[in-house]
Amino acid sequence: MNALAAHRHATICREIAAHDYRYYVLDDPAIGDVSYDGLQRELRAIEAEFPLLVTPESPSQRVSGAPRAGLRKVLRDVKMYSLDNAYAAADIAAFAARCAAALGPNTGLFCVEPKLDGASLEVTYEDGRLTLATTRGDGGEGEEVTANVRTIRSLPLAIAHAGKLTLRGEVVFYKRSLVALNEARELEGNEPFANARNAAAGSLRMIDPREVAKRPLRVLFYQLLEGPSLHASHSESLAFLRSLALPTHGLEVVVSPDAMGPELTRLEGVRASYPYETDGAVVKVDSYAGQGELGFTSKYPRWAMAYKFAPERARTRVTDILVQVGRTGALTPVAALEPVLLAGTVVSRASLHNAEQIAELDVRIGDDVFVEKAGEIIPQVVGLALDFSAPRGLPFCMPTVCPGCGEAVSLELRDELRPELGAKAKLRCTSRRCPAKIKGALLHWSRRFAMDIAHLGEALVELLIDTQTVTDVASLYDLTFDKLATLDRMGDKSAQNILEAIERSKNRAFSRVIVGLGIAQIGQVAAKQMGERIGSLEALLALSPEALRAELETIHGFGDKMIESVIAFVGDEEMRALLMDLRARNVGRPEEIAAVVEGPLTGHRVCVTGTLSKKREAVQEAIRRAGGTIHDSVKKDTTMLVAGDKVGQAKFDQAKKHGVRVMSEAELEAFITPP
Repeated sequence: MNALAAHRHATICREIAAHDYRYYVLDDPAIGDVSYDGLQRELRAIEAEFPLLVTPESPSQRVSGAPRAGLRKVLRDVKMYSLDNAYAAADIAAFAARCAAALGPNTGLFCVEPKLDGASLEVTYEDGRLTLATTRGDGGEGEEVTANVRTIRSLPLAIAHAGKLTLRGEVVFYKRSLVALNEARELEGNEPFANARNAAAGSLRMIDPREVAKRPLRVLFYQLLEGPSLHASHSESLAFLRSLALPTHGLEVVVSPDAMGPELTRLEGVRASYPYETDGAVVKVDSYAGQGELGFTSKYPRWAMAYKFAPERARTRVTDILVQVGRTGALTPVAALEPVLLAGTVVSRASLHNAEQIAELDVRIGDDVFVEKAGEIIPQVVGLALDFSAPRGLPFCMPTVCPGCGEAVSLELRDELRPELGAKAKLRCTSRRCPAKIKGALLHWSRRFAMDIAHLGEALVELLIDTQTVTDVASLYDLTFDKLATLDRMGDKSAQNILEAIERSKNRAFSRVIVGLGIAQIGQVAAKQMGERIGSLEALLALSPEALRAELETIHGFGDKMIESVIAFVGDEEMRALLMDLRARNVGRPEEIAAVVEGPLTGHRVCVTGTLSKKREAVQEAIRRAGGTIHDSVKKDTTMLVAGDKVGQAKFDQAKKHGVRVMSEAELEAFITPP
């Protein structure tokens, strides 16, 4: 091997790593793009001439050459816990008091740092080389995404450390990067990402690392899980990571218990200045000895708590009030806004929910309003910011005809309301061929929890319906390359990706087809029960109304309204024709009829609600394996309510009313786990 080439290769690798650190971590580039690209070209030229110089740590090897078949599950040695949440200063004070009561005079200091709003990640280095990266998963088991993580340029592929180093952090988008990415997606006809968290999580789990490399992801570490035992505290470990040129947020502050409140207030005040999204702050006992003494509950570390900031609010102007029509025909008012940056994305529309909300807020076209993101995802108007000296527009009135098709709309009054309170009623279009309803049905059909058809965003669905290329969900499966290629701004690669995604959806389970159809009263749990009871679309069509009723009556939790809704749907002439069209196109994989399972929960009907340490689907599957059946909501024959965090009082009230036993996730696990 040429010694001069080897020396130059090593020098270029060090230079590129240093420039990546300055650009992606310090946000302080030392050279321009042209010079940086020149280094990359010289590196590839040397490696082409001397292939033995190519190592996994070379900057040329960040992106692998082919997509993977799927994501491998990895069982981790140390569970990745969630954090308990606090929403008021009193909650943090109570947390500090609990720590002091347990640790006594050894309580020590607390570390306060921003809570990053992205996708959790665990990374392992062995003898200085990046060897493994996994997603959070359910905490105990994650998905291996090493090839994807190697594409993140803020993360070094090699570090100056011998032995094993295991780190935890967050994959994030910088605000400016997400805005640019969303603008590019909209130009391509794709849906913009709702927030940085969704964008990061979706990018991290992509199958093709070459596509991930196109996303401007960053990683910031917040925990040293395994490494040198010399550190006495969390803050010392973060300083150690920075000494290895590993990216951290670099904003932790160690304070006394009395100073935590002011520090949280300060962080909330400057959150908008951070380049990435933060939805709160994390308070931790800084001492590792203290953390070890406090330990964990079944869900949370006792030595840490997340303090959630109030939702970000932006002021803007209502330029119009539009009325959208959903797949069920419900008419929903939406405020068109002067674009404003809110929680990392540019917002130009916000929900007004219904006529009742418009009347309560008295929102009019031309008004200045305050906008927040409900659940940090959906923009909504929350109040007026009026200058009463300026003239206002006329009060807004809901339309009497459907804006999607021009047909008259019907008024559905809530049971408890008087007819004269029409402003509080739900307006609905009843036309079967309303283009807006068909668009809504297609979008619902393509959603992840239904048929999971990637690349079928709102802009493309509108184009397919407006050009009459697609007329219902069944006709999606008649799309060809030639039909798609004639659409505006449709490239060959995009057309092929769409066709492949539609073809893959044919193999979704029968229960997913039921979800996608959007039958009234039938949610995801009920659809799963139907799928396991009836088995296939062919079997469903073969049942007479009487036989279908008999089958549905055997499913725990299916009440009269649910049964009548299914029978009416299957018996409707147009809906039945749609089902037959789907069957003719081989849509929906048959499911095995579920056998009766005997176990600790046999005879129990369980509703699961709230935020859990595992995915809700995993908890529900554990209940089924233990012999129980699932209820979507608390009903009179529900026997158990498994309640996580953030459960509405209404659920508890219903449980009390019907004498339903309420238990935590940990109590459920103990109940179904053999002694």
